[in-house]
Amino acid sequence: MTRPAQLPPLYPPYRFAAVEDDLYRGGFPKDRNLRFLARLRLRTILSLTPDPPSDPALLAFAAAHAITLIHIRVDKPKEAVIPLSFPRVVQILQVLLDVANTAPLYMHCLDGSLVTSVVVCCLRKLQCWS
Repeated sequence: MTRPAQLPPLYPPYRFAAVEDDLYRGGFPKDRNLRFLARLRLRTILSLTPDPPSDPALLAFAAAHAITLIHIRVDKPKEAVIPLSFPRVVQILQVLLDVANTAPLYMHCLDGSLVTSVVVCCLRKLQCWS
């Protein structure tokens, strides 16, 4: 009896979570996360980082899966100060709320913690969560 071939393991990005249907958040995707992200059938990856994504594997992955890469510059947090201004948060929320053109969407910052958490908090306030 032959055993079926084993598929490679799926590794979600660091601090990956589903925010709601077709909206996901986490840390900067690494090569080992791309197979997992492919299963989400993403249309958009929103990068909230100091520099636009330049990893050749990520760029090739996005091109191969027809994923739009959107970069909104957010500097690295320093000593628990998150560098987000009101206009920047509005710009990010506009992308998140454009569901017809962007969903399913994966949003990430450098570590998947501070910046994405503040953005999700702002989204929840907009949705009238208490």
